[in-house]
Amino acid sequence: MVTDTTSTQETLNEDAYEEEWVVKVNTKGEYPLSKQQAWVLQAAIARNEKSIIMFKSFSISLPYIAEFYRIKRFLKKDHQLTGQQQEEAWSEEDRLNAIKRIQQIKDKMKV
Repeated sequence: MVTDTTSTQETLNEDAYEEEWVVKVNTKGEYPLSKQQAWVLQAAIARNEKSIIMFKSFSISLPYIAEFYRIKRFLKKDHQLTGQQQEEAWSEEDRLNAIKRIQQIKDKMKV
């Protein structure tokens, strides 16, 4: 029996990300959506519904959707590196030393 681990891995990775979506309707309205709101809207579109999706502060009429897309995807704070875990920026001197060292290795290897 072959198990497809790709979908499981994608699901685990999806939990690490936050997303911002936008839906635009024919009446020139534009609504920002969270990841969860986008999932609700995607599911309704996939079911070919022709109704209105009600959120807390606004509603979207499915037949009038002109555009629906993700504008931003980023790691949640729990999955981001802290300042202590990030690499320090190279100084100009370090950068020049690295270039010089690379050139020495190339010369030694006759590349």
